[in-house]
Amino acid sequence: MSNGTPSLSNQLLIAVIPIFLGSFLFAGILESYKKDQGIQKELIKDYYRPMRALQSSCSASHNNLFLKHGELSGSYQLMYKELVHMSVTPDSKLGRDYDAIPMSIFKANSELKDEIKELKVAVKKCRADLFFNYEELSLTTGTYPEFTELAQIRADGINSIYTERKEKAKENTKEIDPNQLIPLMREFVSIDISNDKNKSMFMDKIENLFDPVVKHSLIMAETEQAIYQKEYEFFQSLHKLYASEISKKHSSGFFSWMF
Repeated sequence: MSNGTPSLSNQLLIAVIPIFLGSFLFAGILESYKKDQGIQKELIKDYYRPMRALQSSCSASHNNLFLKHGELSGSYQLMYKELVHMSVTPDSKLGRDYDAIPMSIFKANSELKDEIKELKVAVKKCRADLFFNYEELSLTTGTYPEFTELAQIRADGINSIYTERKEKAKENTKEIDPNQLIPLMREFVSIDISNDKNKSMFMDKIENLFDPVVKHSLIMAETEQAIYQKEYEFFQSLHKLYASEISKKHSSGFFSWMF
């Protein structure tokens, strides 16, 4: 218009443009918010839940490992008691089929040691895989610096336990080799224990051997349990860290997300 007043169409255009742009901007922001929420859900599904499942599996195997070490200690004690019983009991009182009893004890002991070997391998692999999962989750949640600090505390604690185990084992077995137990069992089978002198010499060897062997298994059980506890403390610290970070993003509302 000649008087400089904007036309009606211009006024409408000026009014519509902010609304038009605002709607697109809002739609973009909303889409980004939805995408971010989707990422958080994928984080829980693809990283957090698998980590929890693997941690549970590792803990179960590790718990079984230190319990088996305790069982092995009891198995050695049972072997010793049975050998003492055989040495002081006349053959006539042992019974015709008595051999089946010590043989079953020796077999159970051997099977326990095989189980422990398998569990050691399984626990070592599981712990390595779990640590990798922890590291991945720390990268995806932006908590890597905190993770490295907690990982160092874990490593220092476990190394301290290993050092203590080595010292105890060295002190316990400084005068005996636990690996000589099986050869000694074979010697027991081959010698003539009806001879009192042979029997006495053999039982002296057995007595000197079994005490440190039993203690060695107990040391292994105690230290594996201590390592298990350190691993659990590590998990608890990381679980708290990750859960807090995921929850912070996942539970915040739209306006909290924006501002």
